[in-house]
Amino acid sequence: MTAVLIYIAVLLMIGCVVVNRTGERRIKAARGRLSAADKDLRALNQQLLDDAGKLDAAQKLLAGVDDQLLQAQTIVNALERQVGTLQEAPVERYYVFDRLEPRPGTIWEVPVRRAPDVLPGGAAMTAAWRDGRTYLLVATTAREALERAAQRFPRVSGFEVGPATTCRLFDSGGCGGAKDADPGRGWRKRA
Repeated sequence: MTAVLIYIAVLLMIGCVVVNRTGERRIKAARGRLSAADKDLRALNQQLLDDAGKLDAAQKLLAGVDDQLLQAQTIVNALERQVGTLQEAPVERYYVFDRLEPRPGTIWEVPVRRAPDVLPGGAAMTAAWRDGRTYLLVATTAREALERAAQRFPRVSGFEVGPATTCRLFDSGGCGGAKDADPGRGWRKRA
């Protein structure tokens, strides 16, 4: 009977070892799966953080674009009002002094007016000279521009020649020489 008990004890011990080894394998496999799941969870968490950062950046960009759109709409509205005002404003006309005479120098604006009581030629001439005219002429100095304008429009004929100023048609600051003038057409500036 002792042999049977020893035999049963050995069998129980073998069974415990087998169960223990099986349990260890299962625990090891479960830990591997848990480790893989933990890595996947960390990767997913990192991806969520990256996506949250991208979403935040996109929302900030959208807010900036909305601000830019609002500013652009404000500018467009202001420009539309300005265009409406400019369309209602009278046209400021410029007359070319020398169409066929190319010269080097600066383009000058010279206002010329005529007294209404000295106007021969009737209503058409009065209407043409009602507000005066601004002539564009090319000269080296303002004095030369005034002298040339005074020769064509003398004071004894009732003309008043105003001060010569550099041409306002060019936004770049300085007026160009004769190469900038188009001798075939008169200048016209929108007010």
